[in-house]
Amino acid sequence: MMEPTNNKLAGISQTSVGLRGSEEGRRTVHRRLVGLTITVGKIDRVLADVQTQINLLRQNTINLRLVREQLAGMEAKWRGE
Repeated sequence: MMEPTNNKLAGISQTSVGLRGSEEGRRTVHRRLVGLTITVGKIDRVLADVQTQINLLRQNTINLRLVREQLAGMEAKWRGE
């Protein structure tokens, strides 16, 4: 029987040759794939949240720039420029 090999990817492991043909081995592989699918879904949600936050920060940057320009215009007007 071959020994399982180390796999450095989280959540993924090699099953030994003896288990590959068994029903238990297929269930184990299926559970791991489902776990990876759930993990990918979580990553997708986190990335969507990050993208939303980036968009809000960009909008806030634009708004802040407009407020600064208006404030500079008001200060110039008060100084009589």
